[in-house]
Amino acid sequence: IVGEGAGKEKLLNLAEEKSLKNINFCPLQPFELLPSVLFAADCHLVVQRKGVADAVLPSKLTNILAVGGNAVITAEEETELGILCEQHNGIAVRVEPESIDELVKGIQIAVGCSKPNAVAMGYAKKFIDKEFVLERFEQSLLELQGNRI
Repeated sequence: IVGEGAGKEKLLNLAEEKSLKNINFCPLQPFELLPSVLFAADCHLVVQRKGVADAVLPSKLTNILAVGGNAVITAEEETELGILCEQHNGIAVRVEPESIDELVKGIQIAVGCSKPNAVAMGYAKKFIDKEFVLERFEQSLLELQGNRI
């Protein structure tokens, strides 16, 4: 677990209380190490509350997809994140929000997936990669300009 979030102290105490030896806690890492830190993870959690998944697209998800990470996303089926998981089978494991049982099952599935996640990387390359997005935007501007002539 990497970072210095508000819940870190609680997680540290819980891991110690349960004598968990398979969890490492690391401080926040420099930005330039982000891709390698993300790639090193066995599973990424993108946790959303019910009713929030359409209000906020988690920015960390773009980086997770770009490195081919295996993610568990808590999102309702009809939200943008839910639809993303449905339309791009294998991009992530979607589970219902606020269900511990579902989250545990999702983590078990994600940890068993091959790495890197080719579906996630392909999606990122096609829809998130800055150069590709700018190229498509430029092409649409040229098409618009051509339609006006």
